[in-house]
Amino acid sequence: MTHKLAIFNMKGGVGKSTSAYNISAGLVQFHQKRVLLIDIDPQGHASAALGIPIWQLDKQLKDVLQRQANIREVVISTASGVDVVPSNILLAEEEIPISGFPGRELLLRKAIGAIADQYDYVLIDCPPNIGVFSVNALMAADAVLIPVDMSYLGLLGINGIERALSLVREQLDHPIDIAGVLATRFDARNNLSKEVLKSLQDHFGPKVFQTRIPETVKLREAPSFSQSIFEYEARGAAAKAYQDLIDEVVQTYE
Repeated sequence: MTHKLAIFNMKGGVGKSTSAYNISAGLVQFHQKRVLLIDIDPQGHASAALGIPIWQLDKQLKDVLQRQANIREVVISTASGVDVVPSNILLAEEEIPISGFPGRELLLRKAIGAIADQYDYVLIDCPPNIGVFSVNALMAADAVLIPVDMSYLGLLGINGIERALSLVREQLDHPIDIAGVLATRFDARNNLSKEVLKSLQDHFGPKVFQTRIPETVKLREAPSFSQSIFEYEARGAAAKAYQDLIDEVVQTYE
């Protein structure tokens, strides 16, 4: 069975792309899973972090959504073992035309259907908004993983996330679940981190992952070397945290 997870938050800077590509790489490295990472964020950060030259793409996700390419033509295999459907800013330029397509909410779901059974996990890195691309990601996914940074604004955004999920469930009739809520940029020395985490736990209960992703410079440095945190600093706190998170994800589904 293929598990399809959207990594979603409407706030930027929460570690969404960082989590998407590190979880993908870790599922391959530690659990020998077949993983497809779909980068539907026009920034293309998850693609670039895994070594894909996003400004030299012949074809990308926008071509799939415009029905100008088959998704198999767009998949790129990376050194980490993760297969990626990449994007760059050209995807954003096509948002308005794509928004006018019939059945626009289901374009990604239909595209994934052609290859999903080749993978154990399909992870979708969403843009930080609730536009047509995020809706496509949520409609294509079975569940959503929500990274939340330990800030007041991060906590404030929870209502917006829940409203977006309600829209998908009620207006688009797609029963998407919450796979888990992930505390990111966590600093145990900081009272605000502790307070925000406590608020998340009070609100989401057992849906909050036990793992907390620490605030580290190494997580920000790793993409510049086209490496996951497991390659860049294998013995560091961030690598240990993401490995623990991946174990939690696998235990949830298997």
